[in-house]
Amino acid sequence: MVQKTTIVVGVAVALMLLAAAPPGAVDVYLNGVQITGAKDQVIDKAKVTLDKNGNVHISAPDYKVREVGASGVGTSPPPAAPTTVANLRHKYFVVTEVTRLGMTGYTIQIMVNNKFLKALPDTISQHVLELNNYLNEGTNTISFRAIRHQGKSAQSILASDSFSVVLGEGKGREGGTLTIDNVLAEFKVTAIDRGEKAKTFTIKAK
Repeated sequence: MVQKTTIVVGVAVALMLLAAAPPGAVDVYLNGVQITGAKDQVIDKAKVTLDKNGNVHISAPDYKVREVGASGVGTSPPPAAPTTVANLRHKYFVVTEVTRLGMTGYTIQIMVNNKFLKALPDTISQHVLELNNYLNEGTNTISFRAIRHQGKSAQSILASDSFSVVLGEGKGREGGTLTIDNVLAEFKVTAIDRGEKAKTFTIKAK
């Protein structure tokens, strides 16, 4: 699902209704696909309808929703296109670390300025992503969302089995030697965590 930067009034009202509803009382559908529980989403140019059961139906022609198949293979939103940015003096990276491969069952989705960038599984020991092509000079938001796709579960009962992400300022490049000089944010999930975890950080790129 491709995110944009403005929420229309109808969507804002729908989200307020959801916040007031008891857990599980209301389901949310985007273009006919259930997205109940989705967080940190911004939807533009949308029509919102409440059915007789109070469920929220969002129609947004500019958005394409992909479901996770029964095989458990996640179908992530298309990645964000690089933005046109000023030359930043510093380089910004996302670096992941897994204590033991596949133990948490989580995939961490990365969003930059409300646009999906990439989904990283815990089955690779380390991912390195350079963010500069997706950042604006000045204030930016970086969001991490950890989910377990259908059919995925933790393969451990140890809190020491973790999947962590560091957002930092450093030197180097993807595929080469990288040094993180300044850690700006950290996000972590473990094998004993339950459900979806998400957090958004604000940084100033310069």
